[in-house]
Amino acid sequence: MRVAAGLAGLTLLSLAALVACTPAAAPAPTITPQAVAAATPAPKTVSIKGFAFNPATMEIAKGTLVTWTNEDAAPHTVSSGTVTPAGSPAVGASPSPAVARPDGKIESGRFENGKTFAYTFNEAGTFAYFCQVHHRMIATVVVK
Repeated sequence: MRVAAGLAGLTLLSLAALVACTPAAAPAPTITPQAVAAATPAPKTVSIKGFAFNPATMEIAKGTLVTWTNEDAAPHTVSSGTVTPAGSPAVGASPSPAVARPDGKIESGRFENGKTFAYTFNEAGTFAYFCQVHHRMIATVVVK
């Protein structure tokens, strides 16, 4: 019995030494809410009111979600591209119309009062946009 007790004690002592010498596994990395928040830019909003985009110019970080809300009674679009202003008419002639040139990068289609359109800007650059229904409505988003 003494031999068995001694052997059990020796076994326990050996196991304790083995566990003490085994390297501990590295703790799993933790992702804090602050780290996630820092990686995702805060969303931005644009109101469409009074036949204008407000704000007309916006500077944002890559990855930012922008949401446009139509607050006018008329339908509008958010269409990237350029608008060439109407030309000055010759005396007695009608003014030439503005020429819109959508580039197809951003296109909301028409949306009515109270509706929204959202787009995430994942590329750096300057994005001019306009309303295809009302060409005088123009604005710009600068993505850094």
